[in-house]
Amino acid sequence: VRRQIETDIFVPLMERLHELLGDTIEAEERALQFKVRSARGLPQSFFGIPVDHISPSSWESAVFGLAAIATHTLPCDKLDALLAAAKEIPALYVREHPHCVSARGVVEKHLGADDFLPIFIYVLVNADIHELAYLNCVLTALCDPDKRLSETGYYVATFEAAVQHIKDIEL
Repeated sequence: VRRQIETDIFVPLMERLHELLGDTIEAEERALQFKVRSARGLPQSFFGIPVDHISPSSWESAVFGLAAIATHTLPCDKLDALLAAAKEIPALYVREHPHCVSARGVVEKHLGADDFLPIFIYVLVNADIHELAYLNCVLTALCDPDKRLSETGYYVATFEAAVQHIKDIEL
């Protein structure tokens, strides 16, 4: 039902919404893109990722997954892409850090929120998403209220925090 509503209402109005928001957030968008371009290519440690959590692949599969958010039109699909990319981070961590898995295949060391956020910020910076401020507005405003209290809501809040962190980054 939500997908149909977004198709019938959001799609016809999205260009107008983009115009209206564009005027309001244009300066913020330019500043964000400058920070993202400046931060891209910096080492993982710059973002606060501890040495024992650094990814040999530079979180490539998560970066690729988050970059795919731009290929979607509907907010519900963008949220699904965000969720998939966010879930890829701990999965990739386990694959790249086998010392965190016991001989029985049990994950011994999980990424906590304090470990996850710097990695997510790194992934977001390297995903080369254009119009981050606009995407942040769309995701936060159009996220299904029921999903706000779920895992999706947690990752939307993480996305908001990451965007805010990028705005505040000192380069």
